[in-house]
Amino acid sequence: TFGPPVVGGFEGACGVFFGDDLLDGRPIAVRFDWFVDSSDSCRWEQAFSADDGESWELNWVMEFTRR
Repeated sequence: TFGPPVVGGFEGACGVFFGDDLLDGRPIAVRFDWFVDSSDSCRWEQAFSADDGESWELNWVMEFTRR
């Protein structure tokens, strides 16, 4: 299943998106960061915050390369 939607957008080659979700039944803030390195590659990062965005824990990174 899909989680709740996130909101945000891109400024140039960087995109930041925020949303709220649940982790083990507890509310958590989520952030997704996109970094477009070139027309052939980009990086996506996911981070969680248990303190309403005061601090973020990076917990997933994906790097994409065009074949």
